[in-house]
Amino acid sequence: MSTPSSDAPRFGLVTMTCVVFAGMIGSGVFTTSGFALADLQSPARVLLAWSIGGAIAICGAIAYGELARRLPQSGGEYLYLSRLLHPFVGFLAGWISLTVGFSGSIALVALTFEEYVVPAEFRATWLPAGSAAIAVIVIFGFGHAFLVKLFASLQNAIVGIKLVALICFLLIAASKISTHEWHWEPVNESLPPLLAWPTLLTMSTSVMFISLSYAGFNSAIYAASEVSNPDRTIPRSLILGTVFVTILYLLLNVVFVTAAPPAEIMGSPTVASIAARAIGGSSLELLIRTAIGLGTLTSVAGMIMVGPRVISRMADDGVFFAAFRTGPHSIARSVLLQAGLAAALVLVSNIKDLLGFLGSTLSLSSAIAIATLLIPVRNVTLQGAANWRQTSVLTKTVATFYVLSTFILIAMMLRRDWHDLIRTAATLGSGVIIWLAMKAAGGSTRSTGRQER
Repeated sequence: MSTPSSDAPRFGLVTMTCVVFAGMIGSGVFTTSGFALADLQSPARVLLAWSIGGAIAICGAIAYGELARRLPQSGGEYLYLSRLLHPFVGFLAGWISLTVGFSGSIALVALTFEEYVVPAEFRATWLPAGSAAIAVIVIFGFGHAFLVKLFASLQNAIVGIKLVALICFLLIAASKISTHEWHWEPVNESLPPLLAWPTLLTMSTSVMFISLSYAGFNSAIYAASEVSNPDRTIPRSLILGTVFVTILYLLLNVVFVTAAPPAEIMGSPTVASIAARAIGGSSLELLIRTAIGLGTLTSVAGMIMVGPRVISRMADDGVFFAAFRTGPHSIARSVLLQAGLAAALVLVSNIKDLLGFLGSTLSLSSAIAIATLLIPVRNVTLQGAANWRQTSVLTKTVATFYVLSTFILIAMMLRRDWHDLIRTAATLGSGVIIWLAMKAAGGSTRSTGRQER
């Protein structure tokens, strides 16, 4: 097993739980419910959709925690799939992580940060669109490349400020329970039954988009080799972070979808701002906008921190360029590569282009990784890793629920826009080309049975 040098930073439970917070709490929770209310026509149904999304994420966190216990090393889906299924399947998962999971997601969240914090009407005319997004990527890229401990501490501090801002918002909302007019009434008094087929399809579509707000619950797995006692710390951080964020999301959305009349909220991407203004005026709206800005900022920082560890793991296994193998400067090189790819995507894409296919592609990779827990156990001893052991009934149950739910959501996504399937296929196709090129260049495609540095 490749291990960091003795003087490398060792992250603890607090830092890794903050990584989960940062990976999950971006901009989705502040924007999605307006669209969900337009589709579902009822605040109660919107909250049900958020509850379903949270249940799926918690099941995913438990399943990933079991994978982390079995293979407490950096690498994420690449590591799990290459070790249990086949090196080629693992490489495709790693390629998805590199190009979509982190580079694409970093670009998306950085663009969202710019949209909320430096919108066009406030940006100097001489400053090109995308400048603020690229600046955020560059700052955190260089920070996590060369000032790892400092920027890990800075990220923890920003996460703390963000959570304090959100909790203050909820406390202010709670203080207005008896004095504010809350709107629980459905948009349409003659709603079809919840179990009617059209309603189930609409609910599935809403849960699909809401699930994007829960993405990132597995963030801690990608840096497992740099964590103290990773077989215990990683599972705990995944479950603690995901459960806390799920509760936070439900409380926030109780306020978001009931603070103002439905007509003001439906279809609006600024549902959080509308709710804050309805409850506490411009000062509370400023507080929630601050939380949105910090949320996107920490998401960028968290992904830049953990994503490059996948690159180093792939290089250690000989399926990526040797310059990124574990060594004194490997993480810095990987961070700069990840940040460079994300900045390039900012220049050639926009939020609408990125949003659609990220969900289906990443969900597919996660579902396949978790499905390995359902494969009959083989008597295989992995070098530097624990033996694969019998999967418990609880783990099988949550893994099955996550896999089935994810594939249903992907089907709903493709039903809505089949172009996402083409984008996913193009990503996988480019990965096949890179794999063949690496083989032709003489790189080893074995991910087991070699002495790792």
